[in-house]
Amino acid sequence: MWGYVERNAGADTLKLMLKSEPDLPFDKRFAVMQIECRKKAKNKIPQLLQRRDFLFPKAVSAEQCTHQWVAEFHASLFSPSDRVLDMTMGLGVDCYYISQRVVSLKAIELDEDIAAAGAHNYDFKVLNADSVEWLKGTDEQFDAIFIDPARRGDGGARLYGLADCAPDVLSLLPDIKRHAQRLYIKASPMVDVTQSMRDLAPHLTDVWAVSVKNECKELFFLSDFGKEHAEVTLHAINFESCNASQQFSVRAAALSEIGNYGCPETGQYLYEPNASVMKIGAYSALCGRFALKQVAKNSHLYFSDALVADFPGRKFVIEGIVPFAGKEIKAVAKQYKQMNVATRNFRLSADELKKRLKVRDGGDRYLFATTLIDGSQVLLVTRKA
Repeated sequence: MWGYVERNAGADTLKLMLKSEPDLPFDKRFAVMQIECRKKAKNKIPQLLQRRDFLFPKAVSAEQCTHQWVAEFHASLFSPSDRVLDMTMGLGVDCYYISQRVVSLKAIELDEDIAAAGAHNYDFKVLNADSVEWLKGTDEQFDAIFIDPARRGDGGARLYGLADCAPDVLSLLPDIKRHAQRLYIKASPMVDVTQSMRDLAPHLTDVWAVSVKNECKELFFLSDFGKEHAEVTLHAINFESCNASQQFSVRAAALSEIGNYGCPETGQYLYEPNASVMKIGAYSALCGRFALKQVAKNSHLYFSDALVADFPGRKFVIEGIVPFAGKEIKAVAKQYKQMNVATRNFRLSADELKKRLKVRDGGDRYLFATTLIDGSQVLLVTRKA
């Protein structure tokens, strides 16, 4: 089968399925699924796909698997001396990278086919079992437990609380504490950060919002059962490439700091925080850390006289500040036929504004429509710094 998969790596899988090949000595549908999954996952797990016989158990596995950069980051949080239990293996990308760092790793997977694929793909021990029941019945001890509870409810509905995920990690905390010193929870980016911090108190120590190319992929929580009421640190990390990332950390107490506000001017630098910074809500903390001012409390745009090169987000130069009024709007529409339009705390959506300005997406100009601290609404015409 693997030779067939290699030979047809670039084929149109729909046409391949329709092609008559009655004498193949393997399940053609399964082989074509391997080809399709490899296409979908080639940029997410390139290292694992160097193996010609890496097996995808189900089509959805390629869509839901962890990005290699994120899995490597997860692994970096473990100690080389750790003995780890993963209660929700899935395709096993996280397991693989964690297993490369630690002394030992055991993975549990409820689905029989997925567990079998894991046993084929990896060297660590894979159990096909209900991890909740297994944990309740075992005497084994671990240094750390990793869990990635299911992120959607019945019918694909999005979940906003850890207690709504499966398994319910909050109800499992007493059992987990009996078997491990630390707990790592990989959660949906839709989960409410503030509520989750309350739910995981008093042992929560760290929270990460993890993005890939400015798309928030997950929230990641660390609870250390040997610590109580530790000061929680929130981290925002955005992977831009395999060798480059934006990172920003802040104490939870700093999230309530009062912001520094002002009105920007032409020639100054404008900053837009990345998705991870936005997710942890570190709005006011950015002002103190980088000596910035916010344009308004809910606009989440910042400015300064001098360029802050290590700002965790995008950086622009303000070329023009246009009041959102009839005559001025017409002037912008006349001057620019192509712009990248975004709205922050503004009466119109980006699509509505583009339609009103009659501009196409793209080009080297970036327009931010926003509300200033004095309540006025403006269009900030910028280019990348």
